[in-house]
Amino acid sequence: MKLATSYFGNRIPRHVARDMAALRGQGFARVIHTFSENDHAFYAETIGELVKISHEEGLEVLLDPWGVGRIFGGEAFSNWITEDPDLCQRTRSGRPLAGACLNHPGLRERLEQWTLAAAATGADGVFWDEPHWVPRGPRNPQGEPCICPHCRQHAEKLFGRPIDLTAVGAEEIEHLQAESVLALLQHLSDHAAALDLPSSVCLLPRGVLGQPPLSWERVAGMGHIDEFGTDPYWQAFGIEDPVERDRFIDEQAGSACAAARAARIPVMLWIQAFRIPADREGDLLAGARRLLRHAPDTVALWGFEACAHMSALRCERPAQLWTALLELLHSGASR
Repeated sequence: MKLATSYFGNRIPRHVARDMAALRGQGFARVIHTFSENDHAFYAETIGELVKISHEEGLEVLLDPWGVGRIFGGEAFSNWITEDPDLCQRTRSGRPLAGACLNHPGLRERLEQWTLAAAATGADGVFWDEPHWVPRGPRNPQGEPCICPHCRQHAEKLFGRPIDLTAVGAEEIEHLQAESVLALLQHLSDHAAALDLPSSVCLLPRGVLGQPPLSWERVAGMGHIDEFGTDPYWQAFGIEDPVERDRFIDEQAGSACAAARAARIPVMLWIQAFRIPADREGDLLAGARRLLRHAPDTVALWGFEACAHMSALRCERPAQLWTALLELLHSGASR
């Protein structure tokens, strides 16, 4: 079992070098560097330096489109949707949502350029993290779906007839949204493969954030998906009961492992190492032990040093929790 962690918030090479050396000394084999829109615009060559530094420490490197278009996981803002508001998802009223439409051809063009830049850094692969539609919440209080012209065009191809998205039911919208995620992942992984860049995919757990149900088997079985996984962050999704926690972990981790192994590709499972209060550390470690029973090829932590450097994400006792997680993971890796 390989150990991995995400790494973000630092673009100063000499400091990154120190941290990569520490990770290697702690037994990590892989680092997932975030590559946001800001990085793409202003730090592309610097990211290449960070990749080289990581490689010099013997670490495998994946790049993550952190918050890109606000359709991938991450706290980074998106300038794409402010520069070009036409990219935004549109509700029945025509109101733009704070996230790009997954069916917009302009989004695909921008993501192709992002992938070209990722390949130029010398990274070992890309990490398509939590592709999603704008969920119900502050950015979308009513949980409204996108029904823009590009979604309508995709729906007409999907259903084989002219369609009015304002008149269809929730089931048809869910099907459209699910197929749109699959189509985008196929397009991106095909494009990355043409650049000799492997694709790792992490899907949100099933049933969270109002996302459409996806066929994990179809995603894992795509021709150019090289690794598959999920991030069953039970604490982030409000699961407190230990019985429900274990059921959630087993369902999500078990399904991800089954899909990956059916496709004969490795599986990567994630453990939450952000916003963990001190009185929930025991619960986190118990859940992590449960997750390890599924024997993922890679187990990953989000994020580096329990996010001690980022006040919005840091755990209450990051140093202690990081040490406890490493002890647990090394004991699990040795069995």
